[in-house]
Amino acid sequence: MENNIIMLEDENGCMIEFETIDVFEFKGVTYFALIEVLPDEQENDEVLIMQVEGDVESEEAELIMVEDEAQLEAAFAEFLRRDEELSSEE
Repeated sequence: MENNIIMLEDENGCMIEFETIDVFEFKGVTYFALIEVLPDEQENDEVLIMQVEGDVESEEAELIMVEDEAQLEAAFAEFLRRDEELSSEE
């Protein structure tokens, strides 16, 4: 993960560039908050929350979609809380 940019493969096999905007642990699970990198003239405010499967320090760790809707909502709420906290400190 160089310069907070990672490449992920979508369901069609296309590689998509994402910027990592936060990495956090919540209820024993590590999550990545990502935003798709778009051309300069386009804005993107859609955050993708993915969880780490396996040891986050390991080469074999993978980012996977959060399948459980309640878990995804709770992780997104934690991301928003952290983002608000960071914004209020600035």
